[in-house]
Amino acid sequence: MSKARVMVVEDESIVAIDITQRLESLGYEVTATASTGEKAVEMAKKTKPDIILMDIVLKGDMDGIEAAEEISKHLKVLIVYITAYSDEETLKRAKVTGPFGYIIKPFEDRELHSIIEVALYKHELEKKLTESNELFRAILTSLTDILFTVDSYGTLTMVSSGPLERYGLSEEDVTGKKIHEVFDDDINMEMVRRALEGESVSYEWTWSAHEEFHFQTTMSPLRDFEERITGAVGIHRDVTEAAAARKALEMETMINRSLAELSRKLLQPLTLEEILESIAENAMKLTGSRYSLAGFFESPGRLKNYSLGGDVLEECHVKGEGSEYLKMGGLWDWVLENRKPIMTNNPGEDPRSGGVPGDHVELSNFLAAPSILNGELAGIVAVSGKDGDYTERDLETVERLADIYALAIHRKLEEDRVKASEEKNRALVEKFLKIVTEVLEELK
Repeated sequence: MSKARVMVVEDESIVAIDITQRLESLGYEVTATASTGEKAVEMAKKTKPDIILMDIVLKGDMDGIEAAEEISKHLKVLIVYITAYSDEETLKRAKVTGPFGYIIKPFEDRELHSIIEVALYKHELEKKLTESNELFRAILTSLTDILFTVDSYGTLTMVSSGPLERYGLSEEDVTGKKIHEVFDDDINMEMVRRALEGESVSYEWTWSAHEEFHFQTTMSPLRDFEERITGAVGIHRDVTEAAAARKALEMETMINRSLAELSRKLLQPLTLEEILESIAENAMKLTGSRYSLAGFFESPGRLKNYSLGGDVLEECHVKGEGSEYLKMGGLWDWVLENRKPIMTNNPGEDPRSGGVPGDHVELSNFLAAPSILNGELAGIVAVSGKDGDYTERDLETVERLADIYALAIHRKLEEDRVKASEEKNRALVEKFLKIVTEVLEELK
């Protein structure tokens, strides 16, 4: 281990020499001596000692306490005061500079050695404690999860500051508040109560801050050295993305199941009206829409057959089901002309829109997909009135419905064609048989 480097500040030259010799005999390296406060500041900056033995009473304009204050502004160095005085006022002034000890003149070598070693040891402990605190704070800052502690009253005593900004909070906003005042969900206070009773708990909950977040939390009792429960420590793990993925998977499964059931249903003998009604109903259900429409084209821009879902008939003065034709326009025309789907969450400002009639339902959003049959436009599936915006998933769902609709229409038209052909053949056969019967009667 390297020798501790000591600087001596003493205005009595004989005393300074004596202290220097003592230090060297004890195994320390004396970096410099100074007799005034000004010289002490200069030599401390120059030699950068580990510890300074500073006489409080010095000649000149700067005493030892003032010199220590000035040195501390520039260096992290241990100060041990040497004084022949121990009056309360002097000690009070000296305390402000944060010294590591005092030694009263006259002193023995053993006292000198002890005070230096204790000061060095305390300094090393403080250094390690500071490093540990800095490391702990760095860890807390880098955490993506919210680590927290609460006292026996459920008051937050510590919260890791790193992730708080994401939720619009700061460490100052939450420390000192009840846990339910910050994370406004009753389940947190209930779990704190259980942790304070000695139970380790794990639970999931939803927090509605500036947006909705999902958390998975674990919490355990916090005990002191005598194993008494003084609070609880816990960690909130943000599982919003995982919850969204799980919800998306559940939604995808539900959509696939619904579309599979719809496909099986459409394999049964159905009328065109029943097909349209099934498509419109599923479009509304699978996208969370208030309104829906499924229609079949017999001429460009005009729906010969269509089905309206939801509250359209009650809220809109368009022709109801059973009318011969429904004239299309605006966003509908764009779908027809381009044969591409359209999704807009602000129809009023969409340049493709031709406006909405005054007696039409209000369109806060709109989604439509064409149904293409053998390269020809056969129909359209459209929805509107969803709470919130339509998403790419909604668009994909409506497109899949349009494809299923096209297949169902194709099958229906083929069935009708075959049926019409059979009826025509039957009529021809019946006519032929009638002619044959009449000829045979005449021959008789």
